[in-house]
Amino acid sequence: MRKYLLLITLFTGLIVSAWSLSIYDIQYTASPGSDNTYPSPYAGNRVSTEGIVTAVNYKSGGFFISEAVAGPFSGLLVLDRRSDVRVGDRIRISGLVQESFGMTTLQDVTALSILERNHPLPIPAKLTTAQITHSVEAESYESVYARVYSVSASGQKSSRNRLMVSDGTGMCSITMGSFGPSKIDFGKSTGNQFSSITGIVTFSFGEFSLNPVSGTDIEVNQPVSVQNRSWGRIKSIYK
Repeated sequence: MRKYLLLITLFTGLIVSAWSLSIYDIQYTASPGSDNTYPSPYAGNRVSTEGIVTAVNYKSGGFFISEAVAGPFSGLLVLDRRSDVRVGDRIRISGLVQESFGMTTLQDVTALSILERNHPLPIPAKLTTAQITHSVEAESYESVYARVYSVSASGQKSSRNRLMVSDGTGMCSITMGSFGPSKIDFGKSTGNQFSSITGIVTFSFGEFSLNPVSGTDIEVNQPVSVQNRSWGRIKSIYK
């Protein structure tokens, strides 16, 4: 009898530990699903995971977490308005995996522990604009902290705070205002050059986009004319 009790205990322990997953485990799938949104294989199950908070105050009510190394399937959206977390918190969280408007999310949070404050954010995953546009590849970067480099604007900012940019590989959407009232300025004219734009990759209105979290996520190239004037002033000092 004691032997059977031991086996039952071990089996129960294996079941419980099976749902303690990495963000990658929760997100990774090669199956497009019936609606072609690549749902998590753990949808409908309660899981526990750990991650670093990369963005808060998301428009849908929640925050994003990431594994220590940003890459494919390394980010997750937590839909929870009650949790008081900050960017840089390393947390352990338990909740229900659900698909919400084409994104894999963690909802109905039952436990959240802050393991560390002010943890360094992961280095943003380096993407091309084409990788964000191409739906199959972009799917693997859903909710991931990412950055594009050397991009130029192809038009004016739309009424939905959306700007199309390209690094030469293809167009992608940059959307501001997704994280509360932070002041982010894209500039106004077609052809604006950005050395880099950092943010969270999300899916909304049938497309993927990169969403800057704050004004510091936008690095605008300094116009050549300004660079020349500055250099001219420096040279004049030594005449």
